Amino acid sequence: MNTYTFETPRTAIALCALALTAITIGGLVVAPSMLDSGYAATTLASRTPPASVEVAISPSRIDVIAVRAPNVAWAIEDKSKPNCKPEV
Repeated sequence: MNTYTFETPRTAIALCALALTAITIGGLVVAPSMLDSGYAATTLASRTPPASVEVAISPSRIDVIAVRAPNVAWAIEDKSKPNCKPEV
């Protein structure tokens, strides 16, 4: 049986994969965390939060009343077979 031999050495492919991984992680993870937002940390910490606004909700609660029809085999009552539901 003849085995297939690669034209490109495996170390070159591994180095390319490592380089592409480093570029991806550097561009998507490290670079955004290093960028300066333009605000000092003390400026953000000393800002006061916006004033709260009171909102009136009318009606203050909603009551939902519903009856669900059984649609699974063990919940449907069969009068010909008593006690067909499993014990809960």
